[in-house]
Amino acid sequence: MTRFAFYCSGHGFGHATRVSAVSLELLRAGHAVTVVTNAPEIPFASILPPTALPAADRDIANPGPKTSPLPQYAEYRRRNIDAGIVQPKAYDVDRQATFDVLDGFLNQRDQTLAEEVAWLKEAGIEAVLSDATFLGCAAAKGAGLPAIIISNFTFDSCYSYLSHPSLPSHEYGVAQPEPPLDHAVLHPLVEQTVADYSSASLLLRLPGVIPIPAFDTDVPMPSGRWVNDERTAFVPEVEAILSRPTDSIPSAADGRTVIDVPLIVRAPSPDANTPAFRAELLESMGVPHHLLSSKVLLVSFGGQAIPRPRTRPPTPLSSPLLRRTMSSQLSSSLSSLEAPQQDERREAGLLPKGWIAIVTGLSGGDNAIRDDLPYGFFASDKDVYVPDLTWIADCVLGKLGYGTCSETLSCRTPFIYVPRPLFVEEFGLKRLMHARGASLELSRVDFEAGRWELHIDEAYELGREAKERARRVGFEDEKAGEAIRSEIERFLARWGQ
Repeated sequence: MTRFAFYCSGHGFGHATRVSAVSLELLRAGHAVTVVTNAPEIPFASILPPTALPAADRDIANPGPKTSPLPQYAEYRRRNIDAGIVQPKAYDVDRQATFDVLDGFLNQRDQTLAEEVAWLKEAGIEAVLSDATFLGCAAAKGAGLPAIIISNFTFDSCYSYLSHPSLPSHEYGVAQPEPPLDHAVLHPLVEQTVADYSSASLLLRLPGVIPIPAFDTDVPMPSGRWVNDERTAFVPEVEAILSRPTDSIPSAADGRTVIDVPLIVRAPSPDANTPAFRAELLESMGVPHHLLSSKVLLVSFGGQAIPRPRTRPPTPLSSPLLRRTMSSQLSSSLSSLEAPQQDERREAGLLPKGWIAIVTGLSGGDNAIRDDLPYGFFASDKDVYVPDLTWIADCVLGKLGYGTCSETLSCRTPFIYVPRPLFVEEFGLKRLMHARGASLELSRVDFEAGRWELHIDEAYELGREAKERARRVGFEDEKAGEAIRSEIERFLARWGQ
């Protein structure tokens, strides 16, 4: 048995989901886990003792498939061990506020680090896991322990990207984008985070990866240099870095290893593929009987409020349809969608005929958004298990976050994403989605104006064949948790030899 401290970022739900999945496998194998995080307890309810949270909170956190009781449960230790990113919207970053939080956190770094090192020694921790906090790696080094990062990105690159200029305002979707941060002021903070991540001896690299500066030590910085001028993809130099064999990554020369592991994903309920389950789930959200056979759009923004869609006459569509970059992926069934002429202006409303929408992430039960959704839109309850909705959906609309990407890929559900201009992590996830799934981009301007209809049609046709196959064969689990546990155990068996 090994005693692990798992340092988990409090930024977003995806980190907690991944930490819970890996911890579950470690606990089943007889290891001990203490989760150290500034996130609340609820996302970790599946691995905490049944008495750790009130029953209602546990039901909200874990409405999905039930698991058998664990031989032992994780401990939860709430500490401010992560700076994160400040987001006014699901697809926005406040540059200056993020800098201020990071600067304040690093000003307290020495004190926080000393406290964590002392706790690791006192608690008898034998190894540190991180998704993906830099302080956890530094604390491991201070305590003389091995540190393992489990992630597709690290926050140093996200902070570095804040010095990159914004897109022009007409493309960004706001009147005046926030100016970039001064690289000279930002760089020392970024360098400290890179140095802390470099304390890790093993990187278990998840799909959707971007360069990890602590391991890809030859990657050019700042991270704004990684993407092309159009902000659509990585530059060829970075593509080469991401495509090279893991044993040729520079960190291998000093014994720090990179291993690629499968996609961590929450599986849908075992009976989610049955018509009865689908009907019952939709009815629970107020969908009337005459709409139960409709195609379903899932509007998912990771638990954050979305701009309220309004009923209104159709308006001109500004985003291009039948994108050239995706043309090779289009199936023959897409012939029903005619490509517009170069100067043709198409019009689009919210939903195509025969569709309904389920909206997740609306807080509370009586807020204005819930009470004023357009016809055909229904709000999910906060305790609905999102992977079940992703499975029954015919298309998902959301942002490029790890959880949404992993679940749409595993459920073979077409995905329309609204870009997040200041998240460099997005380029790795976009790369993953284009390689393994059916995905299309919807501009922020068209999203906020409610011009969704024709994009939904296109995405549905693009991914229909794969979705129909998934419904025939059922959910296919990559068993990432088991693979990651095995790699951790192998690494620790060699540690110190």
